Amino acid sequence: GEPCLGLVWIVMDSGAKCEDCGCRKPISAANVTLEEQVEKPVDCKEVQKVSKVVAIVEQDDSLTIVVKKQEAALKRLEEKHGSGYGKPPPGSKSEARAKKYNENCTREIVELCGIVSEKGFTDTEDRRAILFQDLFNTYRFISDKCCGLLLRARRYKLISFQGEMLFQGKDDKTVITMMRTFVEIHGHYKETKQLIGPDEVYSAPKPSIKAPKPSITKE
Repeated sequence: GEPCLGLVWIVMDSGAKCEDCGCRKPISAANVTLEEQVEKPVDCKEVQKVSKVVAIVEQDDSLTIVVKKQEAALKRLEEKHGSGYGKPPPGSKSEARAKKYNENCTREIVELCGIVSEKGFTDTEDRRAILFQDLFNTYRFISDKCCGLLLRARRYKLISFQGEMLFQGKDDKTVITMMRTFVEIHGHYKETKQLIGPDEVYSAPKPSIKAPKPSITKE
């Protein structure tokens, strides 16, 4: 496949020809790209047949890949040694510190998304976005962990940006885009104290309507 901006492009072997419908049209990366197969299928039975099994595969960033490998390895160790393997003893100070750290990170990621939503702009796809320079200059007064929080937020598919790591000065013009609305992010956090997952759907609670108090008339 030919990688392109986070997607895997799947093409048929260059030089192959369609024999199925008799058109003998050369099939190559030039005329049977993923875009053609998904958006503008070529009028050819063989191409259409291949297009049915073509899929867009979203690639994770390197941090997410490493974390997933670590989680898979820990799961195998837990299956072998027990569910508590690699975790601090329940009720210990280590467990309390780890819990406090995760709670703070989660809260700061939500705050970071709030800044993007409030201080950023709306892009052509109606998503809130901000330049890294503007976000860094705003957030550095709140926390010195801006870049680390951005990576964690991207792992949860809350935001998106190009590159593995952002550096002040070098990546000032990089656009950071919100993949979920702040209403979803903050609403889910408010209810669960957790970050909303990529596959989770948030439904805002319906406002309760209070019945009017009965009026009391004096005789």
